[in-house]
Amino acid sequence: MSILIAPAVLVGVTLALGAGLVWVRSRLPNKENVLINAIDALLPQTQCAQCGYPGCRPYAEAVAAGAPLDLCPPGGTETVAALRNLLGEDAGQAVAAPQPSTAGRPTATNGGESCELVAKVREPECVGCALCIKACPVDAIIGAPGFMHTVLERHCTGCELCLPACPVDCIDLMPAPSPAAPAPPSAVRKGRHTTLGRLVGQPMRHLASGRPGRPQAATKDAPCIGCNRCEEACPEELAPQHLLRLLRAGQSAQAAAADLGKCIECRLCDRACPTAIPLAGIFHRAKSKLAQRAAKGANAAAAKARFKAHRARLAEQKATAEARRAERLARLLNHPSATTDDEFTKQAVKTTLQADAKST
Repeated sequence: MSILIAPAVLVGVTLALGAGLVWVRSRLPNKENVLINAIDALLPQTQCAQCGYPGCRPYAEAVAAGAPLDLCPPGGTETVAALRNLLGEDAGQAVAAPQPSTAGRPTATNGGESCELVAKVREPECVGCALCIKACPVDAIIGAPGFMHTVLERHCTGCELCLPACPVDCIDLMPAPSPAAPAPPSAVRKGRHTTLGRLVGQPMRHLASGRPGRPQAATKDAPCIGCNRCEEACPEELAPQHLLRLLRAGQSAQAAAADLGKCIECRLCDRACPTAIPLAGIFHRAKSKLAQRAAKGANAAAAKARFKAHRARLAEQKATAEARRAERLARLLNHPSATTDDEFTKQAVKTTLQADAKST
């Protein structure tokens, strides 16, 4: 009897341990999914498929499995460097710009500056075929069959997938509208707020007190002597010299965490700086870059969400079409006068399959 009980106990303990391991595994985060999510967050989310994969998420899964890191033309060298840093590869190695397999993330030069491109439909030539709507991975094209279509520029990622889909070639790539950048403080301050105005408006005792004169042309890389006068002059109680050190070290995220965004660019720190460092201008440029980075991240998140919705819509349409096809076939085959050997029934089934294939 005891001989029979021992194996039963052993089997029970083994099953309990197995169930416990399965439960623990289900509660712990999947390291592979965490890595894929981190890689996906670094991709531009244009969903252009130029990497050879049907979207940014599939490419992230491929990269996690060992695919090359330089297959994303829209991301450029910045994305390649970020992926290398994430995956622990040699960050000091020279990074070559990814080459597009067909047509790259569209960019153009406008006034000497690079700008992204978005699709635009030449509306008088549009025939309303709706093929571009099916090709757009982020549902940025709207219109009804037989009527003119248009592109929602704020949602267009410039993937160019709609160009080969258009049978009348009425879609062009145009420079994306960019919001006007805020003017630097030197362009909006007038009168006594300018350098010359400050010098002219200062009382003569400041010029005759033996205090060293300020340079007439300051540079943004002038040395900081750590006098802390800028902090004393800041009305927002910031630490300008600390922010300057962070920005010069390339630590813009840390500068943002140190309340860089609270700077009102009053230029009081410029006046207090004995080495005439243009602090307000440096902070302005840093805030502009941070704002552009945040806008880029928001656009990428929106494109990713629209791509997911697009894929879900296509999956739903496919499931609906398959269900409709199965229903029609069942209705034909279950008809009282229909038999599997009936030529009329076979031809009806064949016609139904062809019609459903065209509709999907």
